[in-house]
Amino acid sequence: MPFEDNDTRKVRTAVIGRAGSDWPVFLPYDHDDFDRFMLGRTREDFYCGILLGGCGKKLTAKRYLDKKCHFAHRPPVHCRRTETGEASADHLYIGQALHSWLRQQGHQDIEITYLDPGSAHGGAVEVRFGRARHRVIRVQLARLSLREWEETREQLAKQHTRVHWVYGPYCGLSGSQVEDVGHAIRISCRTEGGTREVYVGTQFPDRSLAWAALKECSLADEGVITPVLDVKPTATVSVAFPLAPGTIAFTATVSLPEPDGTAERLYEADVQPLGSTVVRALITLPPDHPAPSPHQVHVIFSSAHLLPLTTAAPSEPAWLIRAEGTSPLPQQADVRWPDLHPEPLPTEPPTPEPAPEPHTLPMGEAETIRLLRSQLNDVARDQSLINWEKLIRHTGAAPSDVSPEERIRLLIAVDHPRADGKPVLSALVKLAFAEPGPAPYFADILAGLGWKADLSEAKVREVWHQERRTAYALARAEAVPVQQQPPSGISEAGTAPVLDEALLVGRFRVHLELVAKGHGLIKWTTLLKKQGLQPSTLSAHDRVRLLAEVDKPYASGRRMLSALVKLDGQPPGPSPFFGDVLAELGWKPDPVTPTVEAAWRAALDSAYAPGTRAVPAARPVPAARSSERDDTQWGRLGASKETVVNAARRALVDAAKRQVCVGWHTLAAAAGLKLTDLSDKAREAILVAVDHGTTPDGVLLSSLVVASEHTPVSYFDAVLRRLGRPHGLRPIELGQVRKIEQARAFAAYNREDTADSKEKT
Repeated sequence: MPFEDNDTRKVRTAVIGRAGSDWPVFLPYDHDDFDRFMLGRTREDFYCGILLGGCGKKLTAKRYLDKKCHFAHRPPVHCRRTETGEASADHLYIGQALHSWLRQQGHQDIEITYLDPGSAHGGAVEVRFGRARHRVIRVQLARLSLREWEETREQLAKQHTRVHWVYGPYCGLSGSQVEDVGHAIRISCRTEGGTREVYVGTQFPDRSLAWAALKECSLADEGVITPVLDVKPTATVSVAFPLAPGTIAFTATVSLPEPDGTAERLYEADVQPLGSTVVRALITLPPDHPAPSPHQVHVIFSSAHLLPLTTAAPSEPAWLIRAEGTSPLPQQADVRWPDLHPEPLPTEPPTPEPAPEPHTLPMGEAETIRLLRSQLNDVARDQSLINWEKLIRHTGAAPSDVSPEERIRLLIAVDHPRADGKPVLSALVKLAFAEPGPAPYFADILAGLGWKADLSEAKVREVWHQERRTAYALARAEAVPVQQQPPSGISEAGTAPVLDEALLVGRFRVHLELVAKGHGLIKWTTLLKKQGLQPSTLSAHDRVRLLAEVDKPYASGRRMLSALVKLDGQPPGPSPFFGDVLAELGWKPDPVTPTVEAAWRAALDSAYAPGTRAVPAARPVPAARSSERDDTQWGRLGASKETVVNAARRALVDAAKRQVCVGWHTLAAAAGLKLTDLSDKAREAILVAVDHGTTPDGVLLSSLVVASEHTPVSYFDAVLRRLGRPHGLRPIELGQVRKIEQARAFAAYNREDTADSKEKT
């Protein structure tokens, strides 16, 4: 049916959560898409956002069959918002996309500023990041005169070390940028799947444009690097080879005068890549980076680029390494770089210079230790290892903020006090780009925990193996909760059996993930009804305790799904019981979240933020009842049920690694059977057996099985029911669950495939 769409006053975009929010939403035009969009949302969630140039009042989502769905103000209307169309929130979509992209590039301290957001085409967006936010990406969306552009460039250059310009489709300035450097970076948004996806383009002198998704691009010192720039550098762009973090070390450093026109510090040093020989090269570091000592071996742990020095004399270094940061090793030598020999310490110490101000830990020492312990517990649950540089970033600190001595002291504090049966979690910390084994400072950690200070290398490795195995075993044991009577005596209405609390919490978590994906909120009574429970089943105390269990283990900055639950008819803001949930989790006010409402808003933002959830270890679930067992005569088929289940599981794991879905013809062939040998009941029983033993949060390989034309199998809801998952859902909800489970299976086995490479990073 053609849409009637002559009314230019219709509002296509809004923000969610509050009037000042920067989380945009785009209302799909079609009424069927409207229904999917509203899943997990209420009509109280949408605002005519201030950052959209709006009035800040609530909007109502209108559903129509004969014209495009849109948002509408609630009378009386006194709004002067001028931009209401499909692209009216693009500056917010761009800001959010750049924030997520920079975090993926390893940057933490990110600040987004929206300049004149209510103007035509969204004004401009400035994203500051890096050490002391000395770098900025300026996204120019609104039109700007050449004189204004030049003045803005000059002003930003004075305030920042590096300024990277990106141009929207209407600003009319990209041609000037092409004349200056040979190409310009463009940005645009497209409507895809009920949202606006961000794309980055490269404009060349012939006015050709090559577009790519933002996630396909990278960030270098020169700015945003699109895929086409990697293979087609312009004549005016100097060659710069990216270097993998942790593969380059140097020593014997000599400080040189700073390069003209830059704020970087320049050093000459002996440099050795992994598996190569030593060369003399130049290194640049940020101005606030501590000077690397010539008496230590330093590793370049951050992103870095290698540039040839074409004008260097034969006797001068021929290469320049531009790095964001380095980390000194605690020992004087390292087997990975055998040819690096630091200068000997002077026999008579020189006159000491004033010591630099010590770095302070962003989260404070107590919170840093708790976050380190929490992250190491996650590593143990993944049966994996982690390098120090990656571990310390989980606390908001950079590796250069922590000296080698502080690193040892913090890890000792993580494992203090020593106790029988308690693993030393520091055994899970390894050297970057090294084979699994104890870190060089592991012996010092053991000494700090009460072991002898002179343990042999063989004994240290033996203790390392033992403590690592103990950590893994304890994590597996904790992942299998014991079935016991809950203290509150929760039971299903009208029945004697006690509810499995772990199962109920898992169901809550699964459903709240759906709500978070839709950027919505859910009533407590609705959440209970989704699990087949009446509100009278649980007391107020039970509600607080169970929602706290959903978000455990709690750590500042981690996602909180309990923030998405509200009471019937409550005003906008946190639920009356959210403060009690925070208290149950051990939350304490801090400068960032001084009040419960501030903590709720931060929790809401983190819950809506995209991310990949870890896959918990599996635990047994009750076996299928005899009435639900299939009646396939396995002996007649010449194969046992166990053999067929194992073959199907292997085929589904292979499909997850290949990131594809498969049909029953693939599974039957893997088991040596014909497609007609298996009834629907037998297929259902096989899939239940394949996923038998997963926790309520475990990935479902059965979600990867599809019928003809890539449609879901008809018995997927029955599989969910027999596995103790939320079931009896509407077709739209069931489809959402299936897509989420497929994505989680792909992510889990993609991570499993790259486990070896992870250990080497």
